[in-house]
Amino acid sequence: MPVERFGPYVVLEELASGGMGRVLLARSPGGRTVAVKTLLTESEDDRRRFAREVRIAQRVRGVYTASVVEADVEASVPWMATEYVPAPSLRDLVERCGVLGPDALSWLAAGIAEALLSIREAGLVHRDVKPSNVLLPLDGPRVIDFGISQAHDVTQTRAALGTVLYASPEQARGEPTTPASDVFSLGVTLFHLAVGRAPYRDGGADGALAQLVRTAAGELDVSGLPAELEPLVLPCLELDAARRPGAADVLARCQGVLAARPEARGGEDWLPPAWTEAIERHRRYRVRAVRDAAERVARKTGAGAPRTDRLTRRLAGRGSPPARRWRVPLLGAGAVAAAGVVGTAVWALGPWNGGTPTSVGVPDGPVSILPVEAVSPGVCRADSPPGRSWTADDRQTCVVTKDDGGMTVRRFEDVRAETTPDSGGAWSVRISLRASDRAAFSRLTGGVAGRGEPHDQLAFVLRDSSRLLVSVRVLEQLDGPGVTIAIAMKENEARFLAQALGARPS
Repeated sequence: MPVERFGPYVVLEELASGGMGRVLLARSPGGRTVAVKTLLTESEDDRRRFAREVRIAQRVRGVYTASVVEADVEASVPWMATEYVPAPSLRDLVERCGVLGPDALSWLAAGIAEALLSIREAGLVHRDVKPSNVLLPLDGPRVIDFGISQAHDVTQTRAALGTVLYASPEQARGEPTTPASDVFSLGVTLFHLAVGRAPYRDGGADGALAQLVRTAAGELDVSGLPAELEPLVLPCLELDAARRPGAADVLARCQGVLAARPEARGGEDWLPPAWTEAIERHRRYRVRAVRDAAERVARKTGAGAPRTDRLTRRLAGRGSPPARRWRVPLLGAGAVAAAGVVGTAVWALGPWNGGTPTSVGVPDGPVSILPVEAVSPGVCRADSPPGRSWTADDRQTCVVTKDDGGMTVRRFEDVRAETTPDSGGAWSVRISLRASDRAAFSRLTGGVAGRGEPHDQLAFVLRDSSRLLVSVRVLEQLDGPGVTIAIAMKENEARFLAQALGARPS
């Protein structure tokens, strides 16, 4: 039975729909989950506007923005695939869980300010920063929706765009917008998160036209803002754009608060329990929804019952063969993000030497499986945390792991380098855990699943030789004994990795 596709992406379900287009949950052949935005109208003007939105979004790169993965604006139905972030918006969180205190707000403001810096570095103004356009996974905010962004050297004299309640005065007056306009919108957003309303009389509930006039005139009501937050929020709300701080200044002010708690890492440490619980509930719900939607698609296409692996990996390299990145097959129904060569699920398995069974010995050393804290290109620097920093053999990737929460495997139940007749010569590596390790591995995968990069990754390392073998990205908790950790490999590459993990020809 046919399924809806946009480029290589198979649609799993609809996330939102409006008069202009739809937002769809989809996955790639290798299992990456994406949000696909499509255009429904056939107007040439709308197609041009959509193409412009895509070009703008593709320019933005940053930790706290949702990146564009792929797009086709020339397709019969234009589409854009972006990173999928299974997290609630700030609007939903403040409505359901209440306002934030000074420390939590400073942590959140730092992430949004960093996103605004990324947007400015791309030469853009977002022009629609507001609580509903900021998603919040536990590893930090993501600024989304660049639909009305523009280059900040382009004069804008049309009627005001964006949501009036969060727009800057100059934007409401139809004057040119600059990065300072986004800082004003950030200030309104932070005020809302701290007080529970926008900084206008009656929270801006007087109607759109009255609010447009009030915004354009800069008539603010900032009563109720805690005194300790005034130095952070009020400068952003200056009527004169030239007197507002830049995003870098906002970030610098927040860093003073963050530096006072060097042990704090993400939302688990900064946000109130009601917020973290709501974020985690939303994540679990979306993970289940992705799995269920993928199972429905699998039944439609006759692909058979999905398997239970929910990992993608980045192979870090070992020994002589040059390291590169591989995409792990999505052997389960969920959707995951991955990079590299597209692979397919391995169904008929063959042993690594082409027919002779393998036996499993002791790995090159105890294999520690550790939650990832940070990933950066190149070798680990001299000031990287000792005992937690791992450089890939090809010296192209540095992974820093967390100092708690991992496990060590001294021997696997099974390790296989596998190929299939229809794989085109590609190989994969699959491991099976011993019964004594399965519960710990299940808890470990459940603890990182779906938390957003890089905190949803596990690193497989050899502690004795300080070597990073592979890092895998986890979508949901794994309860089965086996998991494929690399695909689309050359035979010798698969052998090296399998041997490091204990595979031996019998």
